[in-house]
Amino acid sequence: MPSCTKLLLSAVFATLFASSAQSQSISEYAVKFICGTQTTKNVAVVAPGVYFTAINVHNPSKEGVKFKKKVAIALPAEKGGPISTLVDAALNSDQAFEIDCPDILKIVGPEILKGLGSPTFLKGFVVIQSASELDVVAVYTTATSAGGSVNTLAIQRVPARKL
Repeated sequence: MPSCTKLLLSAVFATLFASSAQSQSISEYAVKFICGTQTTKNVAVVAPGVYFTAINVHNPSKEGVKFKKKVAIALPAEKGGPISTLVDAALNSDQAFEIDCPDILKIVGPEILKGLGSPTFLKGFVVIQSASELDVVAVYTTATSAGGSVNTLAIQRVPARKL
């Protein structure tokens, strides 16, 4: 076989292999969360107040998608925190759902929370891993008290990272 033909075949196989490998990549979204009440009695890592996070996840695909999510707790003083187990999730075409503070606590689970001293204030990342791209948007709100009006609102689109 002429070397020109071998070179062409090699290029074709390399292209096919590369596009196949890319289609198998995982999109990962690391979404910052902050939940609960920060008081002056706690280690002051953020201003006192009540913090809420709502993570909206949308499937823009024409097909249903299954994915996984986990929570990585961030601890103060540069100490690595616990990580929950991966939890299965699914959305049909064009569906969306929200992951909010009660959902985050549920994913973390009572054993991890107990090990942390059952905190009233928690921060870290919700990590979503999917073979299909998703729309992920975090909504952050704060209030001065649990029954108080919202005094801060921020919305952030979370980009995917390819694994």
